[in-house]
Amino acid sequence: MNMTDEQFQQAIALICGNMGLTSSERRKAINRLLIALQQLPQLCKSSHPLYFEALDKTWEWVSENICTFQPKPHLSIQRSLVNWINGYLRWRIKDLYQNSQSGQEYSLDVPINENDGNQTKWLDQLSETGFNPPKLSGLDAYLEERRRENIRMIWQRFYNYVTEDPEKRLRNCHPRQHPNCHCQYLCQQLLFQEPPEPLAKISRELGVNYQTLNSHWKNRCLPLLQQILENLGYSRNE
Repeated sequence: MNMTDEQFQQAIALICGNMGLTSSERRKAINRLLIALQQLPQLCKSSHPLYFEALDKTWEWVSENICTFQPKPHLSIQRSLVNWINGYLRWRIKDLYQNSQSGQEYSLDVPINENDGNQTKWLDQLSETGFNPPKLSGLDAYLEERRRENIRMIWQRFYNYVTEDPEKRLRNCHPRQHPNCHCQYLCQQLLFQEPPEPLAKISRELGVNYQTLNSHWKNRCLPLLQQILENLGYSRNE
C-alpha cells in the first residue's frame, strides 16, 4: 500500500488529531499506517541475524511516538518519516552489535574446525529451538527490558532536544566564520539521516574546508552530543 505525502499526513492527523476515535479504531489506523511505512524503500537495512528484532522494536516505538513526529520543511513527508524512523532504527541496530561479544557476523555454514575431518558446521549445533535464542527469565528479563526501555526513552528525548535545540547550544557551536556549519545541522545530516550525508558533500555545500569540518565534528560536536546524552540520562555502560 503506497501512500502519497498527503495520505501520510491525513493518516497521522487521523491518529493524533481525532479524540473521538475508540481504542480499536485508533489501533486499526496505526496498523494501516505501519503497513504503509513498511513499504518505504529507503528504510535502513542490516544483515545482522537479529535485525528483525530491532525492526519490530522500531515499529513499536513508531506506534507509541508517531504524534511527536515533525516533518522537515525542506523535505517531503515520506523523506522526513524515513529519516525519523531510520534515526531510531540505526541505534537499535547499533545496540545489536554492541551486545555481541565480538561485533562480527558468522555464516552458519562455516566449519567449526576446518582441521577436523568431520567438518562439523555451526548449523549442525543448533538446538531444536532453531534460530530462537534462549529467553531471559525472572529478574534478568525484567532488568533487560527496563534497560532497553530506558534507552528508547533517552533516544526520543535526545532526538527532540537536537531538533528543538532549546538552549541553542548546538546552533551556537560552529567553526569561526561558518555559522551555518553548526552541530545541530551536522547531527541531523550525519546521525539522523539515512544514509548519512558524506562529509565531503557537506563541505562543498557549506563552503567549509574539509579538514576544518572533520575536526569540528569530531572534536566539538561529538563531545557536545555525548554530554547532552549523558545529561539526558544515558550511561556509557548502557
